[in-house]
Amino acid sequence: MKAKKWVTFITAGISAVSLICAIIANCFCIELMYDISMAIFGSALLGFIMSLIEYFAERRKAMESFLSAAYKVYVQLRKIKLLKLDQPQDLILDCIAEEQHNKQWGKCDDETAKTLGLGAVHKKRDAYIAWMQENEPMSFSESDDIESILIQIYNERIEDYSNMFMKYMDMYIVASKIDLEDLSNAYGNLDFLFGNRKIRLAAFESIYSKLQDYRNKIKLEVFHFNMIKDGKGSFAVCCKKIMELNDLFFVTEITQDNGRELTTIHQKNLDDISDRMEEFRSKIYFSKDVKYQKKSPVFSQYKRINGSIEEESAF
Repeated sequence: MKAKKWVTFITAGISAVSLICAIIANCFCIELMYDISMAIFGSALLGFIMSLIEYFAERRKAMESFLSAAYKVYVQLRKIKLLKLDQPQDLILDCIAEEQHNKQWGKCDDETAKTLGLGAVHKKRDAYIAWMQENEPMSFSESDDIESILIQIYNERIEDYSNMFMKYMDMYIVASKIDLEDLSNAYGNLDFLFGNRKIRLAAFESIYSKLQDYRNKIKLEVFHFNMIKDGKGSFAVCCKKIMELNDLFFVTEITQDNGRELTTIHQKNLDDISDRMEEFRSKIYFSKDVKYQKKSPVFSQYKRINGSIEEESAF
């Protein structure tokens, strides 16, 4: 695209200069200069027209190539799934950190643990069990060992949450391998006769750099996830980083109306990129008809203000 742009500029310049020379030669009756200038003007004008036609064909091809490359990255980022915890996030993360601490303490012999002042702690476990008793309906018989049952439920849930976080680590590891080479090459090929600031810079700021930033943020955190895979690092820290990535891609909105509360979760940042890509597409064909995609939530939930859930949907 850059080559076609500069050929267009050069032939336009030669056409303009030769035409001026021809006008000057005609005014001063310099026939040889006039004939040469008109010959150059005719050739340059033809070259300008041909290069202009080729430029617009190349412009369309380059813009379509960039849009296609951007869409491929966008689709891969769309595969990132929502992580929605149905219980207090901070409490779960604290419990995982506490269990990790206890697991590390368990590897020490009693004498070493005593010297270092280490020991198993269950403060967060007790807080989680207290939350369960307060927020979940439970019934026990007189013969039940309530404490043992609650601890067993706690252990099973924390194990389930830990396995779930491991699956999300795998998902982000896959996402970190998204290839941006085609997108970078396609963006580098964009170069307009007019509108570099309006079209090319806008494409950089609202599409290219955003997709690159999201992939790079994932890649930065995946360094820690790979350490877990190698048996190193802090699992609790990685769980927190997963929740931070989850908050990067998913935005929760809560509205209330007529005694009901609606909770919706959207991939807002990716929805915004989708809109910018549609605006870019319209510029390819010089169209004013911009057709934005319908924004569908990845999760929605209706519930009464008193807390009872009426309807819940995950997409």
